[in-house]
Amino acid sequence: MAFDERTLYEIARHYHELGKTQNEIADSLGISRSQVSRALKQAQDEGIVVIHVIPPEFDFSDLEAGLCSRFGLDDAVVILGSPDPSRLLTQNLGMAGAKYLDKTLKAGHVIGVSWGATLRELVAALNGTKPNPREILVVPLLGGQGQASPDLQVNDIASRVSMVFGGSHLYLHAPSFVDTPEARATMMNDSNIRNVADKWATADLAVMGIGCFVPPSTLLEEGGFPPDELVELTKMGVVGDICMRFFDVHGEPVDTPLGERIIGASLEQLRSLERVVAVAGGVNKAQAILGALRTGVVDVLITDDVAARKVLEMAS
Repeated sequence: MAFDERTLYEIARHYHELGKTQNEIADSLGISRSQVSRALKQAQDEGIVVIHVIPPEFDFSDLEAGLCSRFGLDDAVVILGSPDPSRLLTQNLGMAGAKYLDKTLKAGHVIGVSWGATLRELVAALNGTKPNPREILVVPLLGGQGQASPDLQVNDIASRVSMVFGGSHLYLHAPSFVDTPEARATMMNDSNIRNVADKWATADLAVMGIGCFVPPSTLLEEGGFPPDELVELTKMGVVGDICMRFFDVHGEPVDTPLGERIIGASLEQLRSLERVVAVAGGVNKAQAILGALRTGVVDVLITDDVAARKVLEMAS
């Protein structure tokens, strides 16, 4: 049985706001309890019901100050972490990133976004919080990730961020890396791609994840790299990436054959932006976060306390 929007609203209101039981609602409408249960789920799926779970407050101001002091950051946000990486941690990082983005984005801003699981959760959190609309332009900072899941793709993330703010976006119809440097040169000369690429060094804000080579890793699982290339990158000292630009633990760019084939913003372009926000956590990413901070690209870090402590420990 399908319910219209008005009926879904009434069922949800009686259950969540008026405290009626599912049996009471079923009796009043002449339907079964299982139909009420399905209606409540549908109401949540369609955004009629939005559930917020508010975590207890933890004071990590010492870690935030330590990160800012040690790496010259403009700001740092540290949330409660966990000993092991988990989907829940990624979701919590996404919520913290969404809150920061909502606070920071102004009308007229151009924002660049990357791809990955943390950005996917940031978008999901924005959808749940329903921020006030503002006219922004969202642009992808690199091409697509081959056969990666649709909700991880940069074009999907760009379009969903723009939609939640009521802004606009551009698509980048290109892969993140191509077969040859010549193919890259040809694509970068395309006017549609140049229209996006021209904004990589002029955006007001960029928000991105940090890729790592320690499982669990979206870069390893969904990045589309052949196994032999991953082995070679590790041998060359690569610990992580920002927008498919690889670096070692000292923050030095690692010159790889892939570099000439990547369609995406360079570290130099990202470094020139007024504010680059990196959202990444989990102890498995500590070395990659350390390397990313040492590149000089990141202005704001949103992470968890376990990763923050490990990063500061390794940096000392």
